[in-house]
Amino acid sequence: LGFVRLTAGRCTILGARPTSKELAGVITRIGSIVESPVMFPGFSGRKNLELLAGMQGIGRKKVNEVLERVGLADRARDRVKGYSLGMKQRLALGAALLKDPDLLILDEPANGLDPAGIREVRELLRSLGREGRTVFVSSHILSEVRQTCDRVAILSRGKCVASGPVSEVLAVGATSGVIV
Repeated sequence: LGFVRLTAGRCTILGARPTSKELAGVITRIGSIVESPVMFPGFSGRKNLELLAGMQGIGRKKVNEVLERVGLADRARDRVKGYSLGMKQRLALGAALLKDPDLLILDEPANGLDPAGIREVRELLRSLGREGRTVFVSSHILSEVRQTCDRVAILSRGKCVASGPVSEVLAVGATSGVIV
């Protein structure tokens, strides 16, 4: 996403190298949530999305669609400072969806959500995948990875140590019994 410079190895994203020149050509096709997303707390959820959409030439119709899709249509006029952590996560996911991206990169998208919200976000992520989008989810919650993802990659110190279908990767090293 252009936050860090490549120091070694090779990397491409949507066919482009992550140099500023090449990344600029594909960044409009990428939506993301990184760390703790920040919005204007004194503005409504709708106003925050309208500002982001306006900077990218996206109309209000898309803002309405996104608010509906992330389950915030009923609370869109409320100020963000009154939102729960889970609602802020939904708003951030809405912001990531504004560009109608081919690729989503999401860091802990279920953070702060109650069980019902986690289930809704899980279903949303699955539906985005069924639409043909690529959704990368960074998570430490293995149960969520199992229920959400088709494939998994495990990274350790910047290196991929395992990757493949979730069931296969998670089966490696699994115990077949318990010793008491």
